[in-house]
Amino acid sequence: MKYAQIEWNKGTPYSTEFGDVYFSEGSGVEETVHVFLRSNQLPQRWKEPARFVIAETGFGTGLNFIVTMKTWLQSAPDDARLHFISIDKHPVAPLDLSRLAGQWPELEPYYSELIPLYPPPVAGMHLIEFAGGRVKLHLIFDDIEHALAQLDYKVDAWYLDGFAPSRNAEMWSARVFELIARTTAVGGSFATYTASGAVRRGLTEAGFVVQKSEGYGSKRDMLSGFIFEQRCYVDDKPWFSLPGFSYHEKHAVIIGAGLAGLASAWALVKRGWKITLLDKNNEVAAGASGNPAGLLMPRISQHQSLDSRFYINAYVHAIQCLDHLQTAADDPFWFRTGNVLVDDTDKLKKLYVSYQYAEDFISYINSDTTQAVTGVDLNRDALLLVNAGWVNVKRLCEVLRRVCGDALTYIQTEVADIRRDQGAWHIMNHRTDTLLTAECVVLANGGEVKQFSALDWLPIESVRGQLTIASQTDTSRKIKCGISAARYITPAHQGWHTVGASYQRDDASQDLSAFEQQANIDGINHLVPAMLDSQGEPAGRVAFRAVSKDRVPVAGCVPDCEAFEKQYHDLYHGRHAKHYPAGTYLPGLYVSTAHGSRGLASCFISGELIASMVCGEPMPVDKAVVDYLNPARFIIRRLKRSRA
Repeated sequence: MKYAQIEWNKGTPYSTEFGDVYFSEGSGVEETVHVFLRSNQLPQRWKEPARFVIAETGFGTGLNFIVTMKTWLQSAPDDARLHFISIDKHPVAPLDLSRLAGQWPELEPYYSELIPLYPPPVAGMHLIEFAGGRVKLHLIFDDIEHALAQLDYKVDAWYLDGFAPSRNAEMWSARVFELIARTTAVGGSFATYTASGAVRRGLTEAGFVVQKSEGYGSKRDMLSGFIFEQRCYVDDKPWFSLPGFSYHEKHAVIIGAGLAGLASAWALVKRGWKITLLDKNNEVAAGASGNPAGLLMPRISQHQSLDSRFYINAYVHAIQCLDHLQTAADDPFWFRTGNVLVDDTDKLKKLYVSYQYAEDFISYINSDTTQAVTGVDLNRDALLLVNAGWVNVKRLCEVLRRVCGDALTYIQTEVADIRRDQGAWHIMNHRTDTLLTAECVVLANGGEVKQFSALDWLPIESVRGQLTIASQTDTSRKIKCGISAARYITPAHQGWHTVGASYQRDDASQDLSAFEQQANIDGINHLVPAMLDSQGEPAGRVAFRAVSKDRVPVAGCVPDCEAFEKQYHDLYHGRHAKHYPAGTYLPGLYVSTAHGSRGLASCFISGELIASMVCGEPMPVDKAVVDYLNPARFIIRRLKRSRA
């Protein structure tokens, strides 16, 4: 995906691809207010609801969003939340946004906040928070039909702002109108600058009551309208249709004080929730999250896949979270050094050509230039992840606990099981005594989630990993960035490198292995001969990663396994999805686990996903990704393959 090509004419941006302007010359703000805010009867409709959702086709220069956010913050109740979903297949470059910001001094502070958070041109949904979470921008870079099909939340007001129908017909098709209608709440509205007869007929056929109204400037007419009834649509995956749960109080119990649990806690605390965090250890991050250093790396496959889409978007979100948390920390824990991925040259070239990333996001560096980037002579090609780096994971977890403040209560205790009774979850010890009760519980204790009866069916395992803490040498001290190959190494910090990591199934030993220490050292010395001292006695650390059967994280609502097996026992027959009811999920129970070796990338977005489910908000990722992470996937696959 590449940035949009824009020409500027007297301060007005013009798309060379579509031959149209982004807004009317000299009057963009007034046009936005008239066409979109006033015609959707905003901000009058913001007075009562605690949450309002606006969706837009065509983010463009972000002008509609900026004007809407400014108006929202000035007129909506302080406790209300705005979700602004915007779709664009051709994102505008940050440099063009900066140029635009200078034209309207009253908008410059808002653009100044947006531009540093603006995502790279990577397909998928990007979540950006403003004003302490009062405004959330769900920025989707994607084809319009695919993006609309991935929305799984009802929209209160639409801004239909693609280029003119005669210049960009893809944005104004019958399928687009149908998808807009099916995701609009009853009583929801739309507005658009165009008065095209084809657009009017298309929206009417989709179910909107459409009217002409006074246009802006030289345009005589525009269209606006409402939808007053929702048609029935068949869900092609009813087992992944998630229920909404309501809670009497904003309090959740989270079991597991590693990165997954703390990321979930932080996401809920930002929404005004109180958290009781339980862990068997007396401090946070005593398990795999206690590692002194780890590389922030996405997982990229050779072919564009849902897995790569998830990990790339999770990685972009993690960078945003780490940047934010570092500003709240006294000591550095997040080091934006960049990371390089070393692999087979043909594989790397295929990856790079397949995804066509922007050079300021992921770039291809050949063997002649890798030394200038990494500081050492790798004598091979690599991919440079420009904005990546390494993290002191233990310190990150401590920062997360601290930023949650008084909203988080930490209790050291061992939990044996959880059981639901009389509308609440009972957290029990080994004597089956109830330690405490809660309506909302998040399980985030790695592979140990299987000890709970509600998840004893989940196919995950704990995989042993051993890190090596190696002293720097004259060669290794020159390393400028993280290097990832069969093993990874961080730049030296206070004279030491972190090298990792082994991957040992069916090994529960917590003792350091001399063989694995040597394998870690040899893996790095294979990249650069004699870079690390192979004769010394380096320190190390053993921890256990939770890994799922399909190597994908598990995050979301916990299904009722027994009910699923009854509801979908004959899936193997291949009957149409319309014959099945929506899935049954355990009220108020969520899970975040199996983050494996990529937890630094996946834990933050998983925490946001769970918090959005708990609070009934629009998801921070595509619907396909929500389903991809859903723990119920394992039950459905099993039932599809054979008789129950």
